[in-house]
Amino acid sequence: MARFSRASRGSGEPVKQVRLKLRSIDLMSAVKVGFFVSVAGAIAAIFGTLIIWLILTASGLLNSAGALITSILGGESGVNIEQQFGLLPVMTTVSTLSILNIVLSTALTTVLAALFNLIAKLVGGIAITFTNN
Repeated sequence: MARFSRASRGSGEPVKQVRLKLRSIDLMSAVKVGFFVSVAGAIAAIFGTLIIWLILTASGLLNSAGALITSILGGESGVNIEQQFGLLPVMTTVSTLSILNIVLSTALTTVLAALFNLIAKLVGGIAITFTNN
């Protein structure tokens, strides 16, 4: 326990503090980071949806839900859950929404970085203090 104690360190060491101010964010850096983070989210959404769809079809939940809706609405209702929630329609929808999310998230990241730069010019930025202990 004493091995991790800060008091066991030599008390003669001076504490060094560094104060930094974040005054602006490079817009191209914000665009790149926002793009790659939203691409990672899109990949996670696509694979997550695929795994959930595989679990639902393997467990027979989609078939039983389709049978339940057919029994409630009647056989001539024309609702076919298995066809509407097949792999192709589900993955097409998720892929389309993921592409839309990539575009909108990247644009929003750029707008927020520009807004931060405008506000930082007015108030002087954000002050951050680092210490070595």
